[in-house]
Formats: sequence, structure tokens, C-alpha cells
Amino acid sequence: MSVSPEQRALVRARFRGCCGYCGVSELDVGNALELDHHRPRPHDGGDELENLVYCCAPCNKFKGAYWRGEGAPDDVRLLNPNLDVVENQVAETVSGRLVGLTARGWFHIDWLHPNRPLLVAWRQRRQRARFIAEALSEAATTAAALQERVAALERELAALQATVARLVLPPDERQS
Repeated sequence: MSVSPEQRALVRARFRGCCGYCGVSELDVGNALELDHHRPRPHDGGDELENLVYCCAPCNKFKGAYWRGEGAPDDVRLLNPNLDVVENQVAETVSGRLVGLTARGWFHIDWLHPNRPLLVAWRQRRQRARFIAEALSEAATTAAALQERVAALERELAALQATVARLVLPPDERQS
């Protein structure tokens, strides 16, 4: 049995075009990503959506046909991004590197090598882009508040000028 184009489209949409293991986007690599059978076919993995992971070629290569054997401890099991909350197991640092929050998270990192230099650089660039976007949004909010303040001050100045004009002009030249 092979994965249908419809299944592939569903898996791609589920992962929003990003690698389920390292997070890199197909837009950043300039290619569609691959489908991985989280539980490999040789280990009785099927084509169910919960077993299919959209992933980049390097992650798929590093993962290979790995499957923990029966009775193996849980901390030597790769994370399944369909079923596991990866953020509870792995975190991104300010340096762009991934670190394990649990033994399983560390195993996942050690096996899949998501701290490859180009991925770390990609995460750093993504972090900078987020920082710049947040700074621009904050600057736009500040600019809008300043524009409102300038408009209020201009109204206040016009009112003061009108008051001064009334006080300075002779009574017969004042406008009522």
C-alpha cells in the first residue's frame, strides 16, 4: 500500500509545509518535503495519518528505519509530532539551538541532529525576523499614539490662538 496524493496533501497541511522533526519550512529549503513513516513499514508501520510525518530529507535520512524495540525504555523513543507535544520535550534557545527538556527530548535531538549549523542559522534568522516584526509593530503603535497626541496639541493650540486673538483684538474687531 502506498500513500495517496490526498493523504500526502493532508499530511503537508497538518504540518503547514514544515518538517515535523526540525521545523524547517519547504519554502526555506525551496522544495516539497518528504513523507516519513514514523513507525517504519519494516516494523509494521502503516499509512495512517497519525504515522505519517512531513519532514525534510536530512531528518528523514537521520531517522532512517529507527524504531525502538519491544520493552525498550520510553526515553529511547523518537517523538512523534502527530501524537507528542514536542514543545514539552524540546525547546529552542536564544542561540537557535534545540535542547531537550526530557530524556526523550535529548534522545530525539541526538538521533535526528536538528542542531545542524544551517538549521541553527535558520532559527537565528527566524528569531531576528520575529524580533524586527515585533519592534516594527510596537513602533507603529507608538507612531499612531504620537500622531493622536500631535492632533490633540494642534487642536489645543488653535483654541489658545483663538483665545489670545479675542483678548488682544479691540472689541470691535473681535468675531462673535
